Amino acid sequence: MPWRRASRTFLSWKKEGRATSRPPAPVMARQSAAPAEPLLASCAPEDLRRLGVADALIDLALTVTTDEELDQLIAGAPRLTAEVLTGLGSGMSVDEVEREITQPASTELDEQRWDAEFLFDEWEQIVLGQSLATRQDYFKARRAGMGRALNRPERAAIWKLLDQFTLRLGGLGRETWAQAAERAARYEMERARKIQIRAERKEDIGGGDLAHLDDNSSAIRYLRHRYQHIVVDEAQDLSPAHWKMLRAMVAPGAGDLFIASDTHQRIYDRQVTLSTVGVNIRGRSSKLTLSYRTTQEILDQAAKVVRGATYDDLDDGTDNLDGYHSLLHGPAPEYVACADWTDEITQLAEALKQWRADITQSAEDGTVRDPSGTMAVCVADGEMAGRVAADLEMKHGITTATLTKDGPQGGGEVHIGTMHRFKGLEYQKLAVIGASDGVLPRAALIEKYETADPNRYERELKKSRNQLFVATTRARDALRISWHGRPSPFLPL
Repeated sequence: MPWRRASRTFLSWKKEGRATSRPPAPVMARQSAAPAEPLLASCAPEDLRRLGVADALIDLALTVTTDEELDQLIAGAPRLTAEVLTGLGSGMSVDEVEREITQPASTELDEQRWDAEFLFDEWEQIVLGQSLATRQDYFKARRAGMGRALNRPERAAIWKLLDQFTLRLGGLGRETWAQAAERAARYEMERARKIQIRAERKEDIGGGDLAHLDDNSSAIRYLRHRYQHIVVDEAQDLSPAHWKMLRAMVAPGAGDLFIASDTHQRIYDRQVTLSTVGVNIRGRSSKLTLSYRTTQEILDQAAKVVRGATYDDLDDGTDNLDGYHSLLHGPAPEYVACADWTDEITQLAEALKQWRADITQSAEDGTVRDPSGTMAVCVADGEMAGRVAADLEMKHGITTATLTKDGPQGGGEVHIGTMHRFKGLEYQKLAVIGASDGVLPRAALIEKYETADPNRYERELKKSRNQLFVATTRARDALRISWHGRPSPFLPL
């Protein structure tokens, strides 16, 4: 085919860092009498779709006959589409393009070197969290609190991997929640910048009306910030992008942001220093020490779960649970060692039946309380939640409802969910089961970090502690914790 180039030319040109623009076309002669053959005549629509070319451009790409037409097509195309079409137009085969451009990025580097969770954290917290647009920006970025240090060659390798990942997502027309948050932050920050420019212009002319200087969009959109006040709850679990978006949505000043947080309840690995994202809390924060949810007896035991670990205060200081107390009192939490899983479920079922009897006991006026939603069972993961629900219903006749992101699913009396799902909830009586060593913390997932990345290992341990702390503080009147085998090292036994 007269318009094909050698793939070696493209590969050497790509390595020079010009993968989004095409090399100059060599001058080649063709017979004027012959009909023009499509540049990508050897490709089928299915090939282009599989390689990641945007659906809207596939049919058009298969009709182009000259380099100039292809250049025009890829000028405004997504990056992955542009790279794929450039490679094909340069003479690479479909297999070569898939191997060199669209092959899953994880195969380009040693998969044992960077695990997926590390890469995702690096991408979400550093690249997206700091809005890093170029490799040079990434080389200069601070990575405080991220565990292992990275030298320049390692950062270069990681940047390449993350860039390939984002290219692939773009080719599929998808984005992650972290990308959406970062995009929203950029939009709101640009909006705030224009509001500031408009305010400065108004001040320059002595406070006069700017309507005659605005176009229709800016006159409406940039008169003021989106909100006057913002209330932020569970602040410890927000990412840098979330904070940048919120900061840009309200004008700085008294009463701009009301923030409620407890870093002992941080269950996602998102550690943010608020001063770095434009939120100043120094000298403006106060500590709330009175618990209205749970009893003093439960609070005492919950505090022991996180005792000994160091917690930040969302800025450069530290936080602790000193002085926390409750005016409510009740029975001490119950710790139950079991022989095996069957024994643990059997004893749990007996406890739940007793709790039900206590809750439904007739009041003085003869009324009987509905026990639905007053009792709950908390577990470490979704698989265990399914096992507990099945065993309770089939073996012990106890109806259950599973906690999901959309709330309880099912009409059962006892709610069952993971520690993550219990965030923000409370129950009169709550049982934590499966609190065994190897489950809390999940040894199979984190033991690899103990020697390879000690800082990461400590962070994972703290997340597990925090999850158990969240679980134990969901109980209002009664808390029961059980295990079989060795108990979790986090339990205050």
